[in-house]
Amino acid sequence: MLIIIDGYNFIFTVPAIEKHVGTNRIEPVRDYVISLFSKYREKKHYDVTVVFDGNYTQAALPKKQTYSGITVIYSKSGISADTEIKNITSLCQNPADVHIVTYDNEIKRHVRKCGCHVIEPKVMYREIQEILTSKKNISGEPESKQKGPSESDAQYWKDIFKDVPDEELKSCVIKADTSKIKRKKTPPPHGNEPHCKYQGPSVDETQYWVRIFKEIGTNEHQD
Repeated sequence: MLIIIDGYNFIFTVPAIEKHVGTNRIEPVRDYVISLFSKYREKKHYDVTVVFDGNYTQAALPKKQTYSGITVIYSKSGISADTEIKNITSLCQNPADVHIVTYDNEIKRHVRKCGCHVIEPKVMYREIQEILTSKKNISGEPESKQKGPSESDAQYWKDIFKDVPDEELKSCVIKADTSKIKRKKTPPPHGNEPHCKYQGPSVDETQYWVRIFKEIGTNEHQD
């Protein structure tokens, strides 16, 4: 998929970006937008082209350059970015795979006639922020360890470990020997019961929960 961004239109229609133009020159804001889309490309692996109106640049810049995998185009003197975008979309061989990011009505009409899609700048910016700020579990630890157990999970594990001798708990912590913990045979899962109740926990999960409930038992004896 190819995404073509109407550069200055994007800057001036996204309030979170436009507000920085008032306190800075346009160049740093333009560079930020280029960097933003290069990071987006790294995540989504789309082809990305950002088009800026060359008439508003203070320095002589190459008409076309590549920055971190994305194509940046500055229109020639006397030619607007709108015209540049229209020319690109008119020559697209697979217009259904092309998305134009703009709020300009004239460009919208033209690219839709060509068979391309239109994305509103605010929608595009929101998607970029969601992708760049999303966090995934890359530690390899059980997800329940990071988020904390649900009430049903906690009750299930309490039932499992409440009658296990202290010596056996210590052995599980050291060796992660899940075979020493007897589980009840249960019917196939239904309702909202814990998923781990039916398929059994992994060694890492068992070791983690043994450690948790051992600490709980120690605290209760102290009280």
